[in-house]
Amino acid sequence: MHTRTSPRRLAAAVTAVLAVTAGAALTVTTPAAAAPAAVQAPAQAADTVGVIADDAHVVSAGSTGYLTRRTSSNYVNTYYWTSFADGTTKALDPAYVYDGGRSDFVVAHKPTETRYRLLDMAHPDAAPIGLTYGDGNYTLAGVAGETLVMTYYDRNRVNALDAFLMTRPDGWSTSPVTRDLALPVAAHNLRVAATTPDTALIQYQTGLNEETEYFLATVELATGTITQTVSVGTKPPRNGIYLTATQVAWVSKPTDTTAELVTVPRGEEGQRTTVPLGDTYLGTQLDAAIVGGWAVTAEKGGGTATYASSQFPLVARSLGNPSTTVKLLDHVDSMTSAPDGSQLVRGGSVTGGGEGVYRIATGAGGTPQATLVSTAGKKTELAFASTPSVPATVDLDASGGNAAFSWALNRSNAQGTVTLRHTATGKLAQTTWSGYDGAVRDTGVVTFNWSGLLAPSIGGMGGFAPSGDYTWEFKAKPLNGIGPDLVKTGTFKVLRKAGLHDYTNNGSADLLARDASGRLFRDDTVKVTSSQEVYSNERVQIGTGWQIYNQLEAVGDIAGAPAADLVARDTAGVLWQYLGKGDGTFAARTKIGSGWNAYNKITGGSDLNGDGRSDLLATDTSGVLWLYKGTGNWAAPYAARVRVGGGWGAYNQITAVGDIAGSAAGDLVARDTAGVLWLYQGTGAGTFAARTRIGSGWGPYTSLVGAGDFDRDGRNDLYATGPSGSRLYAGTGNTTTPFKPAAFTGVHSDAARFNAIF
Repeated sequence: MHTRTSPRRLAAAVTAVLAVTAGAALTVTTPAAAAPAAVQAPAQAADTVGVIADDAHVVSAGSTGYLTRRTSSNYVNTYYWTSFADGTTKALDPAYVYDGGRSDFVVAHKPTETRYRLLDMAHPDAAPIGLTYGDGNYTLAGVAGETLVMTYYDRNRVNALDAFLMTRPDGWSTSPVTRDLALPVAAHNLRVAATTPDTALIQYQTGLNEETEYFLATVELATGTITQTVSVGTKPPRNGIYLTATQVAWVSKPTDTTAELVTVPRGEEGQRTTVPLGDTYLGTQLDAAIVGGWAVTAEKGGGTATYASSQFPLVARSLGNPSTTVKLLDHVDSMTSAPDGSQLVRGGSVTGGGEGVYRIATGAGGTPQATLVSTAGKKTELAFASTPSVPATVDLDASGGNAAFSWALNRSNAQGTVTLRHTATGKLAQTTWSGYDGAVRDTGVVTFNWSGLLAPSIGGMGGFAPSGDYTWEFKAKPLNGIGPDLVKTGTFKVLRKAGLHDYTNNGSADLLARDASGRLFRDDTVKVTSSQEVYSNERVQIGTGWQIYNQLEAVGDIAGAPAADLVARDTAGVLWQYLGKGDGTFAARTKIGSGWNAYNKITGGSDLNGDGRSDLLATDTSGVLWLYKGTGNWAAPYAARVRVGGGWGAYNQITAVGDIAGSAAGDLVARDTAGVLWLYQGTGAGTFAARTRIGSGWGPYTSLVGAGDFDRDGRNDLYATGPSGSRLYAGTGNTTTPFKPAAFTGVHSDAARFNAIF
């Protein structure tokens, strides 16, 4: 091996010779922290379980405590020291960057200064010692106990990199102790890979590109002597490098899909042992440690990973019998060695103490065990971080047809579904979500901004959600495969105001149609604000035998229940009532009365006298219009008739449309034989104001239906069908122009097959 000759005295290379100066004391404060959650037993009988932040990473460990780092969203690091004795965590001065190496000593450094400070955390009130350098060519390669491993780059020599040890003498004297390291001339990219109390393991490389080779050198800290150099090969052991009193170890990746732990006895170069670690996609991310006669390995970062790996668990393998394994934790974020040979690990356990810092050490039987040292107060498995934000009651009419739900998770690397289900019908709304997405990834909160629509099945056409009882189901699968799926359910209620033509309690207009064979069909219609189109969520056959009736009419609620009802007249002139059940079907018919064949036109659904109940209008063969006021009593739904006026024989169709002209009373439209449509505005007393002309050209329509508020804008609309299909005339609330221009709908594009649409 060729070694370089020291270029020093360093005084010739720098303007100030590694002067030792007393540094100002570093500020130590106690950060605010949440109360700890219930945890497992402490690491040792005399220790107290501490509390750490969930995003803390362990950096180094000493005999009295350990150093952690937290990184903000803008990549600013802050450092903390946690005591083993009482579990308290202290924040270190944020102006410094900190490092340590298996002792209670911590090195502090300001990026803007050429000075390092040694801080004894076993005595936090003691002033640190400052080590000052004359220029910026000095770099800290790592810390081993109280010793700094430094490198110096000489710009006057090509690929010239000097390495030396820097430590304090006993008693914090003013003279630092420096020792050169006799590394090969071509050595570069030095770093401290591992330490024991008396030895540092230095990783370096020689050569470039295809001639690159990596080495590990054991350095005796007391003398600076390199006692052993081990050739690793052409691939860097960037993780999993470890040093004990008897062995050097590192993780090797012989193939793209396998990893193994390589161990070399101290002082016996060439005698290598490999321990297979199994299949791995990211073998170089495996960290390793030797605890007693066991190799402890894990692929770091499993807690936040968005993929599953068999290497995420922290597993101990017997070096004497690698097939003997013990699972210690479910994942590892970071790990570091303690002076007593144990490992301090930031990780998590589904069945143990959850998220926190654990000590890995051999137990009484010689087998490694994990014991909680500090808790992060958080479960390792998927769980809710807070109570789900699901309202107990959702008034979809008051909220504009929308509702917001949210579920906060304790970690965002998951994916799943949210399902809302109507208990009575099984109809549902569902959304999928993933932690790959920005909103969930950044906040851990799953939101479902429900549009108020439900479908018979996943992927089906959505209809407005009916009132009643609902369940919500939240399913989450961890993307990293750690822990079980999270499945939770709950309940809520939906409130709806029953609509004029609403047979399903969902606030939307249901249209009924009878074909020539007497089959009765119901279309549950939907009109959303994002489209002009009215569509049918589903067409359902709800009965047969309806050909016995020569007049069918939707009449709104006449029985006092929320659902709308209908009346039907048979050929004998008997009028029958069918009470809506609220689920889209009707109860068995009940007789209203006979003699109704005296009327050639019947219409209902408007409240004409302001009592809150739907009334019925009928014209007789002489052209007289009669009013039957609703009673709200299903046994006798209408009061005795009252004459409204004559001359109504001029019209071949009359339709009660509710309020379309802006007043509180129900209105009526009538079409004459010339196809002109007229508006009769209700007075609220069961009578009408003088008619106003709406427009001509209405003759082609065979059915005019006052089906309520299709577009949910608070104004009633008119639905028209004919041989050319169906149209929606949205209400304006204006007396002179009560309807907007016609908008095509596909609900009854097959209107010609029906002989009654109402």
